[in-house]
Amino acid sequence: MSDKATQFWVDKSDFVRPIYKLAETLKKRNGKAKNETVETEKASTEQIFFAEKTLEILSSNIESFGFERTKTKIEKYFTEIIYKKDKRYIKISGSTYPTDYPYCYNIIFGEGDSENFPETDWNSIALWKLKKFIEPNSVAKEYEFPFNEKVKFSLENANVELLKFGITFLNGEMEKFYEVRKEQNANREPYKIHSKDENGNYKTEYEKESMMLKQKFS
Repeated sequence: MSDKATQFWVDKSDFVRPIYKLAETLKKRNGKAKNETVETEKASTEQIFFAEKTLEILSSNIESFGFERTKTKIEKYFTEIIYKKDKRYIKISGSTYPTDYPYCYNIIFGEGDSENFPETDWNSIALWKLKKFIEPNSVAKEYEFPFNEKVKFSLENANVELLKFGITFLNGEMEKFYEVRKEQNANREPYKIHSKDENGNYKTEYEKESMMLKQKFS
């Protein structure tokens, strides 16, 4: 895929109108997304609508801090939009996958390679965790995934919280990010691997890379 590629896969006629509407939204904003990759594979109408409103409501503020939108990926159950600036990235991800109920979305702040899992899991924090760090008595949690008329209201609220609680990260002031990341990782276990030994007995051990990442980012 080239540095700038826009591809649309449509397998149901009901998707044609929202796909074209999303394409127009992307076209209007592509002046600040020269290296963006866009993928919509069997995208559902609720995910397309969520992505479109995310671009309309959040993009201009994020881009005003020098971030460039580099990826917009929309699937049947998932949306992922990534903005990058130097070593920092902001990822907006939402899921309506049946086993993920109650459905939610998050604004993620990260450092390093936004595509390098599992590092992304250990070298990032959610906006709501930064909010809880700044205002310990506040109600802070993942955003409920919105539908229909609730989408605009939810994303406008997320936009306000992004500017209020994420302003240090947006400005490149990383102290709070590092503090929250350290606390988050100190309180979690590395990944576990369940397997059989040579005698057929099950054993559980920590996965080595996640052990290293926990130590590095705690």
